[in-house]
Amino acid sequence: MPKKEEKQKEQKQEGTKSKELKITAVQVVTKEAVMKNQRQMNLLYILDKLGPMHERTLHELVKAIQEKGMPLNYTFLKVAEGAHSPELKNDLISLTYVGFVETDPIRRKVRSTGEGKEALEKHSPPPGLHMLLEREGDNLKNLVALVDSQIDVQFKRRPERERRTITRLRDLLR
Repeated sequence: MPKKEEKQKEQKQEGTKSKELKITAVQVVTKEAVMKNQRQMNLLYILDKLGPMHERTLHELVKAIQEKGMPLNYTFLKVAEGAHSPELKNDLISLTYVGFVETDPIRRKVRSTGEGKEALEKHSPPPGLHMLLEREGDNLKNLVALVDSQIDVQFKRRPERERRTITRLRDLLR
């Protein structure tokens, strides 16, 4: 009998632990907070000057800009599609949340909005970034066009591949 009582006491103690109130701090994304974040404003500036583009293209573009000597403070991981930065993805989400960036639902490309352009008027980019985009603008636009066209081809092929897969599955089931 004493063992059962001990187990019941342990269960009660465990139950009270799960009822504890846990408070966690979460940073709120506001327009003012985004405008104070230099990295996010740099991303908005790049997108405004060279966009609209697919999100994957933006990752490749920012990586290329960093390789040309402009420190934008993004770390990139190598994935199957190319370069990917979790920080860039989070910054893009923040810019979208406050309305500085939007995604065109038909073309699936991200672009700056009117509010984003107004925010850029109040915030000047670092001179190094402005100079780099002026000097390398044509090369970077060509990179955007190349990667975007590759992504567009993948989007067009996807339904065709899906139809072939469905046809193969039907043939196998017959």
